[in-house]
Amino acid sequence: MSESLLTLKITSQNGSIKVVSKLDGEVSVKSILLKLILGYCWWANVPVVETVFNLIEDAIKSTIKNVYDYDDLVIDYDYEANDLLEDASTIQLFINSVVVDGVEIEVTGRYISFESEDTRGFWKKLTSSRRKASGSVHKDF
Repeated sequence: MSESLLTLKITSQNGSIKVVSKLDGEVSVKSILLKLILGYCWWANVPVVETVFNLIEDAIKSTIKNVYDYDDLVIDYDYEANDLLEDASTIQLFINSVVVDGVEIEVTGRYISFESEDTRGFWKKLTSSRRKASGSVHKDF
C-alpha cells in the first residue's frame, strides 16, 4: 500500500449499519438495512446472527476493494452474546483488526452492539449465564 492512509469507519443508527472505506479522495459506502435482513432470515429460515456477521464482513471487503485493489485481507473480530446466538437479546461485536496486504488499517467504530426485546421466559433468563456465547473469528480473504 502506498503512503496514503486507508481508513474504515463503521456506524449504526436507526436500524442500519453503514460501512465506509476511504483512501485519498475515493470513498466507498455500503449500508446494511437490518429490518430487511431480519425479514429475509425469518422468511428463508436462516440464522440471523451469522447472516448479519457475514454481511458485515462482505461490506468491509467490498468497500475496501472499491477504493484499494488488495491481494490479502484479514479481519479479526470477537463476539459475545447473553445466551445462545439464536436466543440472545444482546450481542456485542468488537473488531480487533483489519489488515490489508500486511498493513493494519485504522478502524473507527470497532464496537457494534445489537439489542432487541428480551422475549425469553423467566427460567431461560435465569439460566442463560450457563449458555452465554462468545468467540473469536479470523477470516482471510
